[in-house]
Amino acid sequence: MSEYLTKEEERQWRSSLERITLEEYALRLGKKINTNKETHDLADAVLNNFDKVASAKEESLEIVPILINPVIIKEEKPIVEIVKTTEIVEISEKKPGLNVSVEFKKALTDREQSVFDYFAQNKGKTVFAKDLASLLDLPRDYVYKYIKNLRSKLVIDVLENSEKGGYKLNV
Repeated sequence: MSEYLTKEEERQWRSSLERITLEEYALRLGKKINTNKETHDLADAVLNNFDKVASAKEESLEIVPILINPVIIKEEKPIVEIVKTTEIVEISEKKPGLNVSVEFKKALTDREQSVFDYFAQNKGKTVFAKDLASLLDLPRDYVYKYIKNLRSKLVIDVLENSEKGGYKLNV
């Protein structure tokens, strides 16, 4: 018997008429929820194996503590103006590097906004999925959803595929 919920047990929870969370359902069965998301991205699989090998090497090495002076960086939030028209919501980003207004069909979610901000900071440069994955703290497989949603919400498609194999914001 597994200590984690199986997919069949999760299906039973979804189909039940009882309104309880998955955590409560797992507690009733005396099991845990498996929080490790399985990814099929080749780069993530290679990096995970590399991390396992690196951690095994680190265990055999002597660790010497290094004192680092903490530096507090003040992060400026973007100024966002929302103007409602008949059907389109217009959002104008005012940043030092981005002087052009970008229009969206719908308002962005927090993660989509952070992805767009990252593209705006790297305007004209190639941004790779691994960079966005580290920004969102997600496996690479899940990053493409936010890029797709961002493209669908843009009025004019200024997010282009780069020849180097990434994405580029051309404004």
